[in-house]
Amino acid sequence: MKQIDEILRRIKAGEATGDELRMADQHLSAMEERLSSQIDDWASHEQKSIQKRRRAWLRHAMTAAACLLLLVSVTLWFTNNQQKDSNLTSVTEKDTFDNPEDAAAETERALMLFSGAINKAINN
Repeated sequence: MKQIDEILRRIKAGEATGDELRMADQHLSAMEERLSSQIDDWASHEQKSIQKRRRAWLRHAMTAAACLLLLVSVTLWFTNNQQKDSNLTSVTEKDTFDNPEDAAAETERALMLFSGAINKAINN
């Protein structure tokens, strides 16, 4: 290293010989190659880091989408079941009547349905 420093000092002063100029050129070429190699290594490392971040982001996005899909599915399922329950409740709540004639008619209708089902079962 001292030798290169001395050569560079002699080049600056204008006292360098042809051999010293070639040595300085070789030294600078070698430094340029090492620097270029180091820059390529840094670029490669940065590219790998970017790819890792993209994969992590994609993984998080897919997890969020799956959770959202599950939430929507469960909400729709509960809503659908709640509507069925409310329809059943409205039918089952109609088990008493304020008017005796309506109660008698409904009872007669239910007994006719039951009788028809019994007769069908007996005949088969």
